[in-house]
Amino acid sequence: MEHRENNPGAVQYGNFKNYYQFNSAGERIKLLPSTNIWLASGTMETQSSVERKSEPYLVLDVGCNCGDFTQLLQSFLEEQLQRPVHVLGVDIDERLIERAELNNKCPGKISYFCDDILNASTFDVTVLQYLQQHRRNKFDAICCYSITMWIHLNHHDSGLQLFLRKLSQLSELFVVEPQPWKCYQTAERRLKKAGEVFPMFVELKWRSDVEQQIQRYLQQELGRNCVYESTPTKWQRKICFYR
Repeated sequence: MEHRENNPGAVQYGNFKNYYQFNSAGERIKLLPSTNIWLASGTMETQSSVERKSEPYLVLDVGCNCGDFTQLLQSFLEEQLQRPVHVLGVDIDERLIERAELNNKCPGKISYFCDDILNASTFDVTVLQYLQQHRRNKFDAICCYSITMWIHLNHHDSGLQLFLRKLSQLSELFVVEPQPWKCYQTAERRLKKAGEVFPMFVELKWRSDVEQQIQRYLQQELGRNCVYESTPTKWQRKICFYR
């Protein structure tokens, strides 16, 4: 039987209302790398120091929940990069976004919106407008921490591939923390206990080797190189950086 503190409950989209009580935002920040990984290799040669420090570094935080990690990430990157960092957080749960907005300590640099990433009619418009405001066509970094499983369970293999492809096209650096197959089994078991199921669970082709499948897809299909892997989290997941 799972201990109460290790059992966050059952949700369909990973939108746990108490997420940071069992997955510390501060501990995740400690696993992130320093400056060079976050910057493109050609940045030093193509821009002067003054230009770099005045141009905001843009981040999209996908699955931002109530924003605890988003705020720590913004502070961490500003300290590392010594330049303004603007973060746009998105989550599928309106209640979590309301909490994020209410607790936003840096509204001039952090903003949030509620949407489904795969909803092209609204998500794409919001992201395009945000990038246009900053006169950019891509984010410097897009972060997807422990969200791939929820996309996969609700949108099948093709939906996860679309998710990876779509966000990869919008980013210079793609940061992803994929959940291993055992997490899928746990999520399915908890949802069944709550009287529901993930209808696509039994149909998934990416299963026991889902982490390797994601890496192969990013590298072979999307032409990205893995430039950094963190040490494992307490959940035995690695945060992987692809450029």
